[in-house]
Amino acid sequence: MTIFTLTQADRRSSENEIQCSNMSVLPIGTHYSLLFDPFVTSRSGSANWEFIWYGEHNTQPDFKRVESLLEAESLTALWGMRGVLIAVKRNHNLIYIFNDCFGAFPIFFNNSEDSKNALISDSLQPFTGSVPDWVSFYQFLCFGYTIGGYSLYKDVQRLKANHGLKIEVNDSYFSARSFPLKNFWVGRNYVSTRSVNDLIDIVRTEANMFEEPQLMMSGGWDSRLLLAALEKRRPELYTHGDLHSREIAIVRDIAQLCGLPLVERAFDPSGFDSNLFRQYLARNESAMFTHWDAAGHYAQNKNLVMTAGTFGEMLGGHYGTINVLPGKKKYLSLLLHMMGVGGKFDHMLMQRDSQVILNYLKVSSYHVFWFLNEELREALKSKNLIEESNQRLEELFTAYQSQGMDDIQLMFERYYTEHRGGQYINRQLTNAARGLNYRNIFTNKDLVETVASIPFSMRAHNKLNKAIIQRLKPELLKFPMAATLTSAKRPLLMQELSRAARKVVEGNSRAYKFYSAHSRYGDCRFGWNNFRDIVQPEWIDELMPLLSPHLWDTNKLKQAIVNGSGDGSYPLFDMISKAITLGFFNPAGSDSNTQNLAHNFCEPTGIY
Repeated sequence: MTIFTLTQADRRSSENEIQCSNMSVLPIGTHYSLLFDPFVTSRSGSANWEFIWYGEHNTQPDFKRVESLLEAESLTALWGMRGVLIAVKRNHNLIYIFNDCFGAFPIFFNNSEDSKNALISDSLQPFTGSVPDWVSFYQFLCFGYTIGGYSLYKDVQRLKANHGLKIEVNDSYFSARSFPLKNFWVGRNYVSTRSVNDLIDIVRTEANMFEEPQLMMSGGWDSRLLLAALEKRRPELYTHGDLHSREIAIVRDIAQLCGLPLVERAFDPSGFDSNLFRQYLARNESAMFTHWDAAGHYAQNKNLVMTAGTFGEMLGGHYGTINVLPGKKKYLSLLLHMMGVGGKFDHMLMQRDSQVILNYLKVSSYHVFWFLNEELREALKSKNLIEESNQRLEELFTAYQSQGMDDIQLMFERYYTEHRGGQYINRQLTNAARGLNYRNIFTNKDLVETVASIPFSMRAHNKLNKAIIQRLKPELLKFPMAATLTSAKRPLLMQELSRAARKVVEGNSRAYKFYSAHSRYGDCRFGWNNFRDIVQPEWIDELMPLLSPHLWDTNKLKQAIVNGSGDGSYPLFDMISKAITLGFFNPAGSDSNTQNLAHNFCEPTGIY
């Protein structure tokens, strides 16, 4: 689904492409046209400016304020959008485009006027046929995202998170220059006495902006916080997965406590066919998290606004440098921090050394190529993809430093929030919701700025989440978290010890028998994400049209399923979803099924 495209007026591909996608056309000078979907965007204007906006539900910016800042050239102050703002200055051939804090709304641009494709778009589809960027291909297969300002195509840049784009055009000139917006990660003084009160005020205000919410409920810290804030709005709760799992049993108890309706959906293997993945690709350019599709369909049918705990990682302090430590060192550091002496251990491990942390983040092998077509695999191994990927990572952290950041913890957190959060985790919500009918409390500008000002040590291990829930709805803390065996109201040390106890229970039959006999949830299975019935050899046969033999060795995928214990079924499901997404852009170039799919991006807007 393409929302907007800036292209040369004499290169609008074919007129029938514009007509079948119901695009409106805004001329930019005599040589350029801005095509945009009037069903998804909103349009406003003044004597000097034309504004086109799309984003989260009911988050449209104040256009008078926007115009004032544009006229004053205070561009960096236009940070914190919860979508994409396009501002066109009348009779000046000047365009500004602003994205969101975390890069969840992609913008792609080709800075060459000689391009035969689009110059700027929210979609990569208009650039189909460009030369593939194999480093980005490798990164996406590894992580589910590309690093920095790179896209899956060479010469096509992705606008970095929290950036703007200035476009100037005339009869013989085209220029697109990106620039950073206000760096909210630095520069605000922390006031301890106000943090929790400020956050509560913000989430309450946000909750009032929902008419009829549908809350994706996992029973974790983020969804419980959202429930505490939204309870008075009487949200419909939605959960999915293994209905006999401990996690969903906890959600069931929470719904009963609050007296709220709960929709429970098991994963039906017959629903995960090639048509579902094709629909996701056509709508989102992504095959990721198709198991959320039923939730989006339910919200659409009942005209509910979807919300979920994506981006809650920032408030919950999930992205600490401790996460890069291997195995035992990670848990030892965690234990020492809970005992108040973790700082010395971190100093010994050089956890404040930026180069040490960067080295942990760097890739070092081609293990993700295990199911690539053999010829392609060998060709890619000769391209120095590891070295180039690591170089891009270093370039990004250098850019962070140039924006006034010197704390490796903040840089690490920013990196993960903008990449894993913005390009990967948040896809759960954005891919499922129809017509942008979703809203994410955690992207609120005031919330983002307040959270960024609070030291990570005070946010880590969901300290603030717990404090907010304790104030808004303390009863929610009586239930355990998914990964722990004791109630959420217990001290952190007890929760972490119970997390370790859970691992013992799962791996020891006698311990499991004792747990089953004495726990409230003893008759439930561990883990909601049971994909064993979906990830089967015959499923690969069903998806074969989307798994080009020029890219993937499907026999190896089938063998991995046969050899697997079943515990790895979700990671394999996720990896296959990445493969289908990459195949959509057809980097190998010659498979007709994938190629036709990649070019068939003109879909009537009315289905969303």
